[in-house]
Amino acid sequence: MTRYILRSLLSQWKSWSGTVLVLAFAATLVNVCLAHRFSVIRPEVVATARASGVSPAELEMSGLSIYIYSALVAIPVVAVVGQSCVQALRTNWARWRLAGAVPRQVFLSVIMTIATLGLVSCIPGILVGILVDQTFSSILTRIASEKMGAIEVIQTPTTILFTAVSVVGIAVLGAFGPARTAVKVPATEAIREMSLSIRRMSLTRWGLGALWSLICAGQLFLAFTSQPRKIDDGLPAGGGQAMLAAILISILSVIIAPALVPGLLKVWSSPLAHLGGPWLVARRSTSWRASLSGSAVALLGLGFSFTAALMTNLYTTESVVVSAHLPNKINQLDTLVMIAILGLMALLGAIAVVAMTSRSRQREFAILRCGGSTIKQIRSQAVIESLLYTCTALLLSSVPLIVTAVGEALFFYKAGLGFLPDPAIGPLMVVASVSFISLSIVLLAPVKKAYSAPIGHTLANE
Repeated sequence: MTRYILRSLLSQWKSWSGTVLVLAFAATLVNVCLAHRFSVIRPEVVATARASGVSPAELEMSGLSIYIYSALVAIPVVAVVGQSCVQALRTNWARWRLAGAVPRQVFLSVIMTIATLGLVSCIPGILVGILVDQTFSSILTRIASEKMGAIEVIQTPTTILFTAVSVVGIAVLGAFGPARTAVKVPATEAIREMSLSIRRMSLTRWGLGALWSLICAGQLFLAFTSQPRKIDDGLPAGGGQAMLAAILISILSVIIAPALVPGLLKVWSSPLAHLGGPWLVARRSTSWRASLSGSAVALLGLGFSFTAALMTNLYTTESVVVSAHLPNKINQLDTLVMIAILGLMALLGAIAVVAMTSRSRQREFAILRCGGSTIKQIRSQAVIESLLYTCTALLLSSVPLIVTAVGEALFFYKAGLGFLPDPAIGPLMVVASVSFISLSIVLLAPVKKAYSAPIGHTLANE
């Protein structure tokens, strides 16, 4: 079976390129965090840290915390991207079943495929990590303490081995969902015309969504009813509950994305249908693909929501500190690092999913050309589609934004420091603009190829 898996990977490497990209980025993050961790435990670095009044445990914890955070973020992103790859290769898994493979063999083949991709992605990931490990280590050192100077980072065989083991572990954990999807593909799809598979929420996912909703409700109640513990000459203790509630809500939107995103997209974009032309076609195209591209929107929404929650909490706290003339100094670096990691990971995952669902659009573009659409109109349609995806993700992030701004401001108001909500609209718009441009580039890529192909030849092949 291993031989067939490797042969399939060689022939289908383009379909799995998005998964490799995400895993390579995870490998880079894991490598630089582990390199920092193994560097700061060297005896000479420990002695220097103690002489500078810095706890060696703080230096070690900064890299370890980002390592754990990166792994936890990468697992669901790998699962979502891998799910899209499995959906795009449904005929392949159907052929396995038609050839006599039992469900257990199909399940293991997907696990082994994504695990192999994890091992392969370690090569570019580690190479990039070697180039940026010194810079990233300096950032992690500043997060721990500003008293500590630069630390020389040394890549060792142990670091590379732990990186490979970690990334393969991330790949295997993220592969369970795609593997279950591949098992459910019937063998009959190998002998009939492939159509768009509508993803529906399973009972397990509905149950998980209901349970997570209760957790979110409990955290919301705690965030708006908890009383601050007053600290003299500083900020009150016990804050951040509203931000945690916002993060839980953003994760809930990912869990119920197959049911939430298509309906939300259709409802809010319905007035755009009256504009006609590319707007009407783009709305119908995104609505038709929403069952698959909903995962991309959910990933974007997760990145937007984390940005909104973390930065709004930071902005609101800074507003209170400035207004009340408190002596507290707010460290923004750790917040910015976490936002950058999740934002890039979510954006890469969304790009991979959208690229996967938009790869075979030659027939759609050919039919539009038969109807009289020009290349300018088709390009406008692609840009409008990216706008629809981005705006839907922004709508998903609006709830965490409001919850964090109002909840944190109310917390400080209870402590007698004033009601000063400061939503991070600026950073959120910056992240959304970058995502919009990136998605537009991805969606415009197949337009040129489809327009240069003869219409008759394209429709005949389809």
